[in-house]
This record gives sequence, C-alpha cells and structure tokens, in this order.
Amino acid sequence: MAQRQNGDFLYDAFISYSHSLDDKAAGTFQRGIEHFGRPWYRSRELRVFRDTENLSASPGLWLDIQRALEGSAWLILMASPAAATSPWVRKEIEWWLENRGSDRILIAWTDGTIAWDETAKTFKWPDSDALPEAELCRAFPAEPRWVNLRWLREHHDVPLSDPRLLSGVAEFVAPIRGKSKDELIGDHLRRRRMTRRVVGAVITGLVTLLCGAILMGVLAVQQRDTASRRQLTATSRQLVAEATSIQNTQPELARQLLVQAYRMSPTAQAAGALIGSTAIPRVIQTGSPARGISFDPRGRILALATNKGVVLYDTPTAKVLVRLEQTEYTTALAFNRDGKLLAVGDKDGLVQLWNVASPADPHLLGTATTTGDSIMGLAFSNQAPLLVVGIDAAQTGVIDIRDARRPRLIESMPPIALAGLSEGLAVSTDGKTVAASGEEGTVRMMSLSASGRLTVLETLKSPSSVLAFSPKGNFLAAAGSDYTGRLWDTTDPSRPKQLTVLNGQSLGFDALAFSADGDTLATGAGDNTIQLWDISDPVRPRQGSLLTGHTYSVTSLAFAPDRGTLASAGADGATRAEKGADSTNGTLRLWNVDGAQSSSARTSVPSGHISPQAFDPKGQILTGGSPSTLWWVARGSQPRRLATLPTFNQGGQWVSYSPDGRTLAAGSPLTLWDADDPLRPTKRPGGRPMTDGSQVVIFNSAGSLAAAGDGNGGIQLWELQKRSPVARAKLPSSGHGDLAFLADGSALAVATPDDDAVQIWDVTEPSKPTLTGTIKQGPARLSALAASRDGSTLLTGNSYGQVTLWDVRGPRNVVRRGSAERHAGSVAGVAIHPEGRIAASTDDEGFMRIWDITDPAQPRETAALTLSGPLGATGLAFSPDGSTLAAAGTDRTLLWDMDLTGIQQRLCSESQRITRSQWAQYLPDRAYDPPCAGK
Repeated sequence: MAQRQNGDFLYDAFISYSHSLDDKAAGTFQRGIEHFGRPWYRSRELRVFRDTENLSASPGLWLDIQRALEGSAWLILMASPAAATSPWVRKEIEWWLENRGSDRILIAWTDGTIAWDETAKTFKWPDSDALPEAELCRAFPAEPRWVNLRWLREHHDVPLSDPRLLSGVAEFVAPIRGKSKDELIGDHLRRRRMTRRVVGAVITGLVTLLCGAILMGVLAVQQRDTASRRQLTATSRQLVAEATSIQNTQPELARQLLVQAYRMSPTAQAAGALIGSTAIPRVIQTGSPARGISFDPRGRILALATNKGVVLYDTPTAKVLVRLEQTEYTTALAFNRDGKLLAVGDKDGLVQLWNVASPADPHLLGTATTTGDSIMGLAFSNQAPLLVVGIDAAQTGVIDIRDARRPRLIESMPPIALAGLSEGLAVSTDGKTVAASGEEGTVRMMSLSASGRLTVLETLKSPSSVLAFSPKGNFLAAAGSDYTGRLWDTTDPSRPKQLTVLNGQSLGFDALAFSADGDTLATGAGDNTIQLWDISDPVRPRQGSLLTGHTYSVTSLAFAPDRGTLASAGADGATRAEKGADSTNGTLRLWNVDGAQSSSARTSVPSGHISPQAFDPKGQILTGGSPSTLWWVARGSQPRRLATLPTFNQGGQWVSYSPDGRTLAAGSPLTLWDADDPLRPTKRPGGRPMTDGSQVVIFNSAGSLAAAGDGNGGIQLWELQKRSPVARAKLPSSGHGDLAFLADGSALAVATPDDDAVQIWDVTEPSKPTLTGTIKQGPARLSALAASRDGSTLLTGNSYGQVTLWDVRGPRNVVRRGSAERHAGSVAGVAIHPEGRIAASTDDEGFMRIWDITDPAQPRETAALTLSGPLGATGLAFSPDGSTLAAAGTDRTLLWDMDLTGIQQRLCSESQRITRSQWAQYLPDRAYDPPCAGK
C-alpha cells in the first residue's frame, strides 16, 4: 500500500463502538471508509481496524486491542449511550488520550445526545449521554466536530454508493487523508465514472465479438489498447498524487515518480506537476551534522561547516566544489562583504582565514588562536577589518584581520564575559553593534569601535540561543528554548524596543536567518520544521509557508542573496540512528522560496508590470518594471540587468518587443527604440516621442501596426513605415488598457471602459477602423484578455473568477467555446501558450492556474501555483518560444519553466534512480524500468 501522511501505521483508523447497538452499522461504516475513493484496481484505499473484523480468537484480547490502537493513526468513536457505558469503549478512549491526545479523535454520533458548553469549554454534562463523561470531561480544548450517523443504525444495509453514506464517510476520510471533503468526493465520483467507462468498454467489446471472428479480433485489440491507455492514465495520475504527498519528506523519490508519471501518460495533471516541481527541495547528504551555513555575497557559493570540516558547494547545481583541507570538526563560518574571505572556527578555539576568491582553488591565509575551547560564532564587521568571535560558552572577542595572513586577537581590552553562548552572536549591518547571548535568557547589546573595543550598552531579557540582525533597518531577531522569538528595534542599541513576539513552533528555536532584503525571517525549530515569516511590517509579522521534511532538529539556516533560495541543515538523513541523530548523518536542504512562501517559480527579477509581448523572440530577455528594465533571463543562468529605459510613469508601463525583436515600444513617453544591442538600446532617428504618454502598447503579428492606450481610455493606431511611425485613426470607442490583435493582425480586441464587454475592431485599413462585434460578459466585470498567437482564440477573465474561451476566427461572428470558474477572486491576467494548447490565468488572491485548452469547449485545470501573495493585474506572458511563463506583480516578476523535456532532465539530474523496492511499492504490476536509466 502506498505510504500515506500517517506514516508507517498499520491502520489508518480504529473504530471504537458498542457491539450491542452499532455492530451492523459499524460494519457498513468500516466498508464505506475502506472503499471511499478506491481506485478500481485496488481492494481498499484505507485500512480500518474493527475488533470483530480484524481479531481472531485470543486469550489476551486487551493486548490484541492495545496493539491495534498502537498501530492506528486515528480513533473513530461511534458515540451512543451504550458506547458511553461500555467498559471496553471507555478503556480504548482512556488509552488513546493517555498515549495520543485528543487531536486525532473523530466522533460519529449514532444515538443519544451530544451538546457542547462553550462557556465551560467542555460537553454539557449530563445531557451528553452519548459520551463517557469521566474520560472526555476535559479532553477537548475547543468544540470538536461530530457527524450525525444516527440514520445508519436503521439503514445499515445501504449500498456503498448511497449519497448519505458517501457524505458521512467523507467527513472522516478528509482529516485522515489531509484533504478537503469536496476534493475527496470529486475524486471518488471521477474514479467511479472511470470504472463505469472501463466496464462499458469491455461490455461493448464483448457484444461486438458476436459480429464475427475478424471484427471480433480487431475490436479486441482496440479495446485492449483503450484499456491500457486508461490504465496508464490512471496510474500516471496516481503517481502525481503520491509524488505531491512525499515531495518534502522524500524529494528524490518524488522527482522520479513525476518523471515516470509523464512517461507513462503525458496527462495534463502530469504536465502541471512538472511545471510546479521547482518547489521540491534539493537534498544533499552531508555525512555529518552541520554546524553552520553561509552564502557568499553573490549567492554562487555555499559554505557548510560540519564535524568533518568545511565543504564549498556550487549553489545552482548543488555540486561539491572543494573540501577545505586542514579543517576538522568546524563549528562556525562566515564570508566577508566581498565574498573573497571565509572565516572558519573549530572546536579547539582556532580561527582560520581562507582566500576563496577562486573557489576551486582556495588557500589558507592565516590562523588565530583564541583563549577558549571552541568557536561558537563568527561575524565580520563592515566598518573595519574586524572579526567578532563567540568563544566557547563564556566570552566573546574581536580579531584584527587587517593583515589576513597574521590575524590577532585584540589584547588591549578584556573579552566581554558571557554565559551560555552558543550560536547567539550577531553583528549589525553597519558593523557597529554586536549582540551576544547572555546568561538566563538575556542578550548583551554591545558597541564595537573601529579599533575593536567592545562596550556593553544594555542587557535585554529575551530568549537568545540564536540571534540575527536584519540587513534592512536596525532590527534584531532573538529566539530560544521557550518556543518564542522576538523582534527588537535597535535603532538606539542602548535602548532597544521590543516590536513583536513570534510563536507557533515547538521544542525551541535552533536557527534564525533573514533574507537579503530583510522582509523575510526563517526560524528553525526542534520540531524539525522551518517557519517563514513576512516581516515587511515588523510590528505585524505574518506567517508564510511552513517547510517540513527534516526528521531531526533544524540546526542552521541561511538565505541566498537573491532571496530565491533558503538553505537549511539538520542532523538527519538516510543513516540516522534508530533513536535519533548519529555522527555519520546530516542533510543540507535547498528550498526554492519567494519571500515568505515556498515557490515553484524558476527565478524572479525585482521589477513588475509586463506586457503580453515582454519577451524577445528567443525568450532570453524580459522587459518590464518602473523604470522599464531589460533583464537577461535565459535558462541556466542567473538573471542580470542589461539596460534601463527612461519613464515618467511611477505606476509602471508596458514595454513591448516587435515580432522580429529589433524594436521596443515603451510607454511614457511612447517611443520606439532600436533593440539590436540590448545593453545599449537607442531611440529611433529623430528621438521624438510618438505621444506624451501611454500605459499600454502592442504590435500586430507582422510588426507593421501598433496599438497604444493612453491610460484615459484612448486607443491610437500607429502604422510603422520605413522605421518612422505614422499616426492613423483613434478609435471612437475607448478601452481601459487590455488590447489584443486577432486574426492575422487585421482585427483588434479592446476592453471597454465599463469593463463588461470586449469590442472587436476591423483594422485592415488603420485609418478607417470599423466596429464589427461586441462580446458581452454578463453581470461580471471584464478584468483581463489575451489572444492566441494565430489570433483565432480569445481568452477573457472576469471579476467572478471565470475564464472563457472565444472563437474569433470570424470577428463578425464570435462564438463562445467554453469556460471554467476556479479562481476565488477576480482574474487579474490571462495568457495563451504559443502552441495554443495551454493557457494561464492569475487572480488577485495570489494564485496562478494552468489550463489544458486542447479542447476549447472544456478547459481543464492542470496545476494551481502560488504566487507568494497578491500580485495584481500587472502582467502575464509566455515567451515566444513557449519555454518560459512570466507573472508580474508590482515589485517583481516570477518565471516558470514550460519546457517539459528540460524539466524532466533536470529532475533526473537532481535525484538518484528509483530503486527496485521503491518501484515495487508504487508500480507493483509493472516490470522494473526506471525513468532515468542513465543515472
């Protein structure tokens, strides 16, 4: 059976019930749970323990029941007065509360009365006669949900397809499977329909066999192929679901399952999962617990300190660059500002300075011996060539590194005495303030002079096992073993002010890290989780994604400078000892993040607001933002700024590429630019703007005509002759900003000012445009539109979250093809892939959905991707070659890979080949044939 979120439990649920009252109802209930959502090729989907069903005759009945309780993930209580007085039921509840607690108890109400007292925060006793008062009096901290199944006792012989049974059972399967009830019922009904189709196909084939031997043979082959394709499709979808459920706990296996799913059947679901696969973390087995992580300022190199020394990794590929010699049992490390110097501390109190300007050939410059036994923290000061050192558990000091070949511990002042110092050491961005852990949950705030003298300014009462200064402003994060973290305003380090308290994780904090822009804080805890926080408003921080997957405490965290990668380390891994960590295990995880959210985007650039024609023809350059900027975004390379165009529109503008990529049209003022040299775009001869300003501008497919909107609703047509634009007609009807050329560029779709319709204009003669049709959206407000590359299909989005496809091959006879309403908020942007089989849409709630529009009458959602918060209607575009999808917000643009072949190659390169035992678990009916055979 496939591994579930309930881990390795033998049973998904244990049913506790009264034999005298609910024996028959319990049997029907058990079968309903086990068969709910069951694929046709499985005997059951969930395993449920019921004593009369699963126990054989045994002299030790309670021991058998106790073993079953221990092997169950959930307890389902069939509540009734008979059950409340049953000694067996009460004993089972008592065991569960003592060993598991109440958060995994589900209640099925079959008889009697249940009532909740909100004031007393418990059930109303003795009115609640269906529950045992002694056991459940204070078991639940808040009102639990119970499901009314009283009807089932009198109708226990209902079929498993009965709607009442399906609805009731779904209430219990949903928390067990970790899915919503609506999603489960939808999956269940889809699988039933699939089973019916397969059975119908087989019956049809059998009837057809009677028509003759030759026809029988032909149809048999056809039916076999159809059944095989359907089975492959079903298995492909199942593998996608399995990969999604284990992508954090077993990321390498998840990658292999996704590649195999697409290989078996390139379904829309498999394609969508591949597009979003960048969210799967990369895991590196370090072979030893990590003591520290640090990125160089460019983010290209990641340094890891372990019990076996320091290792340098290439961040983009996660490959080992070099292992530093003469380093052993390292405890701390740090890069200086330019990334050319790496400081390493070890357990013997030795500090080494390494020249890593050439990462492939590092060399040791000098060493300094401290007065302590172990180096527990290192931080460079940016105001002077100084290195602040946390020395074992008693003191902190400063090393003069003006001559890196002869570093020396400054002797002109005694080290500041501290107690309990571990990783609790941080230096502010300006290098003038030092924070260090003190005794009994305190933080010592110290000033650091350019000469290296430390002076205690203030002592804070705050948990302080880990400390970090924000690179943005004067904020200090401090956290410790009391399960809370605190943000302090240290503008005046002698009088810090507490801003807020962070909590939510358990077992204490072991690691902290700020993103390069200071807007995100990551906290690693002893419960093996990483919590991302949006602290753009430090007084009101917001929880972002919770990253899970480590199986031991998260000991170290670090953000890459581009804020798109978070590195975490813990003493877990494949070689983990039976009862915890050992000296040979450890993992380094690289998470793809965007702000405080886990991200599936390949990369991002710090500028938003893009046009539908934002890419050059090769998809390697992206334009957008305010000021308008050209970015190099080719796959396999880090984004870099190429050039900036002047603009006077603070809200951003569209910058569009002509189809041949040689011309740029920028909006405020509306000007044409030569783009042959993207590093130095130049204005066209004359340099005079076409108009004072324009928010939107697009080219037709031939590049001979441009349409520009001025932001006030006016639409001007420009004919581009001999490199000089000629103003043609201004449409008598105005638009609100969304434009799209249709057909071969001879028609133009314009969103009207009232935002409830689309006007179609014939622009065959640009000087005499003619209104040929209007598309009505109904009561919803039109919010977005885009056209396919060939101009035959128009995609619109509205304020009700609906996307609609229109056949516009005859602009005078527009035909509505199909629609889907999946967005919770208003549709903010839409785009169609150049090949016309895929579309994308975003909403103002911060989500993007990918659609399969192969059949325009029935658009099917294939993936839902998070955009890390609301982006607004500022742009969505596919690159002309179809390999990249860009979604823009007000401050950044996210990019996704759409090259499915390239994605599969990447997934194979980032994972080990699936093993025979894993293959047998997920594909037991197929011969071992790994998808990444070359690995």
